[in-house]
Amino acid sequence: MQAFLLARHAESEYNRSGLINADPRIACPLTAEGRRQAERLGQQLAAEPLDLCATSEAPRAIETADVALRGRSVPRLVLADLNTPRAGRLEGESVPAYLSFLDLHGPSAPNPGGGESQLEGLRRYVRAFRLLLGRPEQRVLVVSHDLPILWLREASAVADGRYDDLRVDFRDPRVDFAVPHRLTADDVRRSLRVLDRELGR
Repeated sequence: MQAFLLARHAESEYNRSGLINADPRIACPLTAEGRRQAERLGQQLAAEPLDLCATSEAPRAIETADVALRGRSVPRLVLADLNTPRAGRLEGESVPAYLSFLDLHGPSAPNPGGGESQLEGLRRYVRAFRLLLGRPEQRVLVVSHDLPILWLREASAVADGRYDDLRVDFRDPRVDFAVPHRLTADDVRRSLRVLDRELGR
């Protein structure tokens, strides 16, 4: 049966500075601590057979995968649909400024200046995971961002009956850097059905 390991990228320079970086064209390397986190991720994955590693386009996600998989010949796939929602004029602003915008306008409002809404980002994540579910590889590592993991985790709680509705907290996503989360293909499918309902509202 197909299985997924999902990991948020390791700590980047922008994370350390508390700034928003959603544009993959902007160089955003890992910090020294981030490289150590990525190395620990690699140690945790050392005994895991992997058929594919999918990442977002963000340099911090690609660098995390590079460090974690150093010395292993795991095929790679870069998916723009896993990118963080475009921040528009909020690019490079502080995380509190970004969260204040979300508090005021909600997840359906596009970020100002040509950005995306959180729900537009979610629509892409759903598309990305459906694509991965349709691929032949059986053991897939996904290195992306906190939001795809947050959405899937909370949707899984609804699908399992632990919650009655989605409880997505953008202020405290509680997704650690470079820590793998294991999901079966069935887990992902059930979560996507919950997210489809959320997008259809």
